[in-house]
Amino acid sequence: MYQDEAINSARERHQEAAADNDGRSMVEKIESGLYKVLDSDKVERVVASLRATAQGKVLEKEHPRGHQLANSFLTGLTAEPFHDSADYHWATGLEKHWEIVRDEFLAGLKTSKVGVGGEKWSQAVRGDALSYGPEWRTLVLQDRGRWADDDTTKAFFPKTTKLLKELEVPSSEVFFARQGPHTGIKSHTDFSNFTLTAHLALVVPEGDCWIKVGNETTKWEEGKTIVMDTSFMHETFNNTEKARYVLISRFWHPEVTNDEKNALLYVFDCLDIPGVAGMKQAQRNLQKRIKKGRKTIGKNSGSVGGRGFGSR
Repeated sequence: MYQDEAINSARERHQEAAADNDGRSMVEKIESGLYKVLDSDKVERVVASLRATAQGKVLEKEHPRGHQLANSFLTGLTAEPFHDSADYHWATGLEKHWEIVRDEFLAGLKTSKVGVGGEKWSQAVRGDALSYGPEWRTLVLQDRGRWADDDTTKAFFPKTTKLLKELEVPSSEVFFARQGPHTGIKSHTDFSNFTLTAHLALVVPEGDCWIKVGNETTKWEEGKTIVMDTSFMHETFNNTEKARYVLISRFWHPEVTNDEKNALLYVFDCLDIPGVAGMKQAQRNLQKRIKKGRKTIGKNSGSVGGRGFGSR
């Protein structure tokens, strides 16, 4: 939800940013602040990504397994439409305990606040909302690394939240997603290749209900996790009489280093609050993350993990 908005905002701000009184553009100031805390040779790909975004460049490639398109990207990352969920210990952990999540979710659906049409569900509000259709709904548990702290979320999903934390799911966003009967999501990209997306299937109707990423199509299976790179063109369809529900998590691509994660978070912090005050706050946030041993960006199985801004 946040990633594509931030990417488009970044491009607009970078392209419109004029040199200020010290003669530096926004990009130059962000780079300067970054180099005060992190070694330049460790964040070369992030700086290159920032400059590419400012220049309106995109990563577009036709792979054997599908078409990839990203306007916020790191070079050199392995590009595959689907990843093996077994490579992520937390994904297999979710599968082992998936009924806890499903049962708690279904119990919530029976209430007025969490039930379909309740106040906790949101429609797509992004510029490409038409791709998602009017029946697409999300119920957010985590956004930009911050867990929802409202009373309703705490009351209805304590077991799910506890499980996600205990498994150290390296997420930046977690939310339930509903796709209504006889609806689909049109082919689109989520524009970033440095985050991945996982779907834990909770309620999947029998029949014609599928997701296509790149050139490959698969079906959700209740209790199983699908991990995908949605910088590839992707689409879904639920041609059944019932709604489909999944738990979606977004997380770093495993080949992004910890320094790069910190640098990317710094860039997006700068874009959240543009100007001198925002950059100073972003630098303080960066220093805190490093001081805390990068605890805020998580642990990924088998490699480096962390938070991401990801895709749907």
